[in-house]
Amino acid sequence: MSQHTRRIAAIDIGTNSIHMIVAELRKREYRVVDKEKEMVQLGQGSLDGAPLNEESMSRAVAALERMVAVARGWNVDEIITVATSAVREAPNRREFLRLAKEKAGIKVRVISGEEEADYIYRAVRSVVDLAGSTALCVDIGGGSVELIVGTASEIYFTASEPLGALRLAQRFRLEDRPAASDIEACRQFTAQHLKRLQKRIRLLGIDIGIGTSGTIQARTNLATAPTETPTSALRMLTRDALEQTIRRLTQATAKERVEQLGLEEKRARNIVAGAIVLHEIMTILGLPSVLACPVAIREGIVESRLTEQRIAPENGSSIRRKSALALADRSACDRRHAQHVARLALRIFDQTRDLHGLRDDCSELLEHAAILHESGMHVSDRGYHKHTYYLIRHADLKGFTEEQLLVVANVARYHRKAAPSDDHPNLSELTEEQREEVEKLAAILRIAEALDRSHRQSVRDVAVRCNGQVRFMIRTRSDAAVEIDSAAKRAKYFAELFDRKVRFEAT
Repeated sequence: MSQHTRRIAAIDIGTNSIHMIVAELRKREYRVVDKEKEMVQLGQGSLDGAPLNEESMSRAVAALERMVAVARGWNVDEIITVATSAVREAPNRREFLRLAKEKAGIKVRVISGEEEADYIYRAVRSVVDLAGSTALCVDIGGGSVELIVGTASEIYFTASEPLGALRLAQRFRLEDRPAASDIEACRQFTAQHLKRLQKRIRLLGIDIGIGTSGTIQARTNLATAPTETPTSALRMLTRDALEQTIRRLTQATAKERVEQLGLEEKRARNIVAGAIVLHEIMTILGLPSVLACPVAIREGIVESRLTEQRIAPENGSSIRRKSALALADRSACDRRHAQHVARLALRIFDQTRDLHGLRDDCSELLEHAAILHESGMHVSDRGYHKHTYYLIRHADLKGFTEEQLLVVANVARYHRKAAPSDDHPNLSELTEEQREEVEKLAAILRIAEALDRSHRQSVRDVAVRCNGQVRFMIRTRSDAAVEIDSAAKRAKYFAELFDRKVRFEAT
C-alpha cells in the first residue's frame, strides 16, 4: 500500500446475515479486497420484543470471531462494526454486545433506522448515477425495511418499518409452502404500514426505484437477466416479473426452492415474505420496476469513512481540521452533534453567499467554530461559550494563523447568548473585516446549532431561499419541533444583521 492508502473492515450485523468487506481507501475512492458473509439468523425466534436466544448469539459471535481474524489477516487499520434491527430491538442487547467485545474483541455500535438508511443511500449514490433524478431506495432486511427518497446530493425522506423478511416469515408462517390466507394476511399487514407513507412519498415525485440487500438480489436473480448498464451486476426487476416469481415461490416448499431454484437454504425460508413486501411497496408507491443494486450498509460505512477522513496528503486545511477535532475530543464534546452542526452551518453558508458576501475560505473558519462550539462545557456549563472562546484563543492548534484563531474563537463564543457588542473586550483585537466575518458567521452558527438543539440529529438537511425574505426549509428524519422553534428564536440576530424577515418551514 502507498503512504496515502489505508485498509478498513466494515461489518454489518443484520437480523438474517452478518456481512463484512475489507476495503483499501485511497485519495477519493476505495477498492474492496475481500468479502465475507454468514447467514446466522440472529433474529430467529427473537423479534417483536423477544430476547436474542443463546444459540443465535453463539452463532453470531463465532461468525464475528472468524471475520475479525480475516480482517486482521489483511492488517486493517480499523474495524467498524454496526448492528441493526435484531440487536436494536432486543431487550438483552447488552449481553450480546458484551459477548462480541469479550470473544471477538470488537466494539459493536447499534445504529438507528435513520442512520441505517443514511449508510445505505451513501452506498447507492456511489454506484448509481442519480443526476437529475429523485430515487426511492428500498432495503429489505431481516427485521426491518428502510425506505429512502433522495437525489444525487441530498436525502429528502427516510422511514424504517418493521417489515423485514425474517420477521414476517415467522409471523405469518411463510417459511414453507404458505396457505393463501397467510399470504393475504401478510399483504394486508404490509399495506397498512405503507399506506401511512404513500402520500408523502408520492408527492416527492419518484423517477426511479432502487432495491438493495441480498433478499432483493435473490428475487431479482430468479426473475431477470442483466440490464444494458455499465455495471453488469445491476439488474432491473419489473412488477410483472416479480408477480410471476411470487407464484413460483409460493407453490414450492422450502426444500424445493433450494433444489429447483438454487436458493440458499436459509434464504429460501424467508424469500416469500420479502417478495410480498417488495411487491406491495412497488404497487402502493407506484414503482413499475426497481433497479437491483448490490451494495448495502457496509459499503455506506466505507463511503462515510472516505468522506470523513479525507484520505489525502496533509495540507493546511486537513491539518487544521484534525487539530480542531483533537481539541473537541480532549474537551469531551459530543462529536456527532458538533459535526452535524458544522454540516448544517456549511449548508446555510453555501446557500446564502449572495446575502453574506464573505470569501470562500470563511467557510472553513465557520466549520472549525462549529466543531469547537461546546468545548468550554468541560470547564463549566455556566457561560460555557466564554470558556470556549478562551480555550480556542489559547490552544496550540496546528495549522492556524493568529488571525484565523481570533475569528474562530469569536464565532464560537457568539453562537449563543449576547450578540457581538462594542463593549466586549474580546472584539478589540479584530480588524473591521474580521469583525464583519465574526458577526455574519456567528449569525449562521446560531441557527445551525439550534437545529440540533436536542443532539439527536432530527434535522437531516436545510434548504435556504433568499429573496425579499430568507426561508429556511427544514428536512427532518423525526420530530424536530424543538429544533425549529429554537432556530426561529435564535434567528433574531440573523434577521437584524441582514435586515431580512426570516421564516422556518418543515418539509
